[in-house]
Amino acid sequence: MPTLRATAVLVVAGLALAGCGGGSGAAKGGGSVSYMTWESVPTNQALDKSMAKLQGVTVQREESPNADYAQKLASLIMSKKAPDFFWCSNSQEQNLAAEGLLYDWSSYLKKGDGLQEDKFSPGSLDLWRNPEGKLYGIPTLANTYGFFYNKADFDKAKLKAPAIGWTWDELYADIAALRRTDAKSTPLVNAWALLESPQGVSAYSVANGGAPIVEKPIGSKQVQADATFRTGAERMAKAIKAGEMTNPDYDGSNAVAKFANGGIPLMFGGQWLHQSITQNKPKFEWGYAPWPAGTAKSVQPIETNGVCSPATLKDPGSTWKVISYMEVTGFNETMKDQPIAPIAYEPGSKGYYESLQAGDAAAKTIAATATYELGVKDKFVTQFLDPWSTPAGDVVGTTWNPALSGKQDVNAGIDGMVAGINKLAAK
Repeated sequence: MPTLRATAVLVVAGLALAGCGGGSGAAKGGGSVSYMTWESVPTNQALDKSMAKLQGVTVQREESPNADYAQKLASLIMSKKAPDFFWCSNSQEQNLAAEGLLYDWSSYLKKGDGLQEDKFSPGSLDLWRNPEGKLYGIPTLANTYGFFYNKADFDKAKLKAPAIGWTWDELYADIAALRRTDAKSTPLVNAWALLESPQGVSAYSVANGGAPIVEKPIGSKQVQADATFRTGAERMAKAIKAGEMTNPDYDGSNAVAKFANGGIPLMFGGQWLHQSITQNKPKFEWGYAPWPAGTAKSVQPIETNGVCSPATLKDPGSTWKVISYMEVTGFNETMKDQPIAPIAYEPGSKGYYESLQAGDAAAKTIAATATYELGVKDKFVTQFLDPWSTPAGDVVGTTWNPALSGKQDVNAGIDGMVAGINKLAAK
């Protein structure tokens, strides 16, 4: 089960949450810590097995089916019964922190007792600090995004399969050639909307020497679209119009099954789809490649989920001990059993990579791509994180998406998006 697909739907910020407490599972003198995840049953079972080994603290996981996680968390916070720590998305953490509802872990991280600041993957901690530098969440499972390819289709079109170091020019040349080979197919299908989002085109812009859509991921008061960004958008709109890739409103819910059955040459999505593809037992050689490089540099995504605690946490010492154990030992053991995602705290990723390296050739490409993307210095954020991010989604849906889909002029759509979001950010 993906760890970050729930990110965009975890909407609990903005509720009347003032004064929420530590909840029924708050740690007591004897060291009892409760937590809640949005993971699948197999992943939770693997995590339970590892957490049970922790000595000196009793750890209790509260049940929360993945599909109902957001609703349950909102209810627990409103009733002042939030667990001692809980899975939270990056944007959710920023919003809840702005309302004064989360515990600040800054002092614990500075102590170096348990987790070492310099062992988090580059840039990952920065996204969990508020504009004043306080740390209201600890990044855990990291996501990578890339391109699942059907090597047989690339061979048929006499193309090299995508690999680390391929370029944006090669991407567009490839999907044009794949379209010529099979004029009835759409070569590039999006199982996740990031590629055709403003953030995805921002990645193109920076990789080719342009500016990002936001100057800084936290505390930004405006968005921008320079000439390189506009070139990237026009290039994407042209490919969509030519039938070489799906449009921003495409429903990719069936894309994985179609890819696994040999119906899609190139599918964009996150590394967690590896497990679903494997379960479908594809009968062709396939693999996973990172974002293309530009003429200026390689720019790769940075995105993590994390854990947050209520502001009135009663036993931060025990809770910090459990979080530290989970990052180092719990995730290593869990991800070795259920290889869903690498961990932002790098010592916790060993189990994930061991599992993939013991797998087939496709699994090894997942490991290689994840290692590459997390290690690249130049990153782009995959979503807006500031308080205006939620209404900004509506602006994107009514300006940006129609423009890329060919329903209105591209530059007019970009102008509308920029003006609409900047109006929200200025409030």
